[in-house]
Amino acid sequence: MSNSAKQIYILCYPGFQLLDVAGPADVFAQANEELGRTVYELHYIAEQEKLSSASGLHIVCEPLSTCRAPLDYLFVPGANAEPLFAASERASFIAWLAQHAARANTLCSVCSGSLLLAKAGLLEGKRITSHWAALSHLQQMCPASTVLENNLYVNDGQLWTSAGVLAGVDMALALVARDHNHSLALKIAKNLLAFMFRDGHQPQLSLPISLQEKASDTSLLRLIKWLQDNLAEPINVEKMADYMATSVRSLHRYCQENLQLSPAKLFNELRLEQAKTLLGDKDIPIKQIASECGFADSSAFSKAFSQRHQLSPLQYRHRLYGA
Repeated sequence: MSNSAKQIYILCYPGFQLLDVAGPADVFAQANEELGRTVYELHYIAEQEKLSSASGLHIVCEPLSTCRAPLDYLFVPGANAEPLFAASERASFIAWLAQHAARANTLCSVCSGSLLLAKAGLLEGKRITSHWAALSHLQQMCPASTVLENNLYVNDGQLWTSAGVLAGVDMALALVARDHNHSLALKIAKNLLAFMFRDGHQPQLSLPISLQEKASDTSLLRLIKWLQDNLAEPINVEKMADYMATSVRSLHRYCQENLQLSPAKLFNELRLEQAKTLLGDKDIPIKQIASECGFADSSAFSKAFSQRHQLSPLQYRHRLYGA
């Protein structure tokens, strides 16, 4: 064990969600790779030596007794309903979690792992989140807590809770940035082809996914994809109607009925969504982001962005980087 490396203990149990473990673990492993030294040591611990994830991957874990000071990080992944319930009903498991979580410098839950923290009495009075499908159950379990419904991750003191699955990667990137610097987190994100610095306040369901859920047929999906591929182009509603081989009036009605957005509003929202992603890379000038996202100039971009997010692009970037 390296004296200087932070010790990360990931608490596994039968049927855990693999991405909840593998996503954050890869972020920390990449940090070691980028720095050329071990700054994080990962320990996969469980009540039993051998167990399987929900997807059937067999892993060999260290015993719970391995978990000892310094307990820099304790991660608790989520699972589907049946294995999660089974874990929550094992008194010894919950008692161990309650005891050791109190000693952790940083306690993290990924996805529905927050329900295990709740069962252990660790979330009372905290600001917390979880996977969107677990939020109502979490609120019932923690009536004195503030459950934030539209966040990727939430930090309250030494507690970090995340929406789960891929949001666990976003949370781990934020932790690396906290422990080291944002430049390191950016390199890791690029290596993993992840969105860099998706703000914890961003909604759990991205705009493209939300739009795809609302789209009633492939023609609307085709329009959305075409607009995403041509964000910098001066596309007006007439050009959209030509692309869809319909009239402007019909296109407007079609978008309003299915997406609750006008065609112009749809294009603007897609541009601003891409701008948020690009703002996560501080090396990209705001003027360049404005151009790549189809705004006439930085001023027009700043006005549109501020109207949508109540922050200027520069303020949004400063919030991402903790400046």
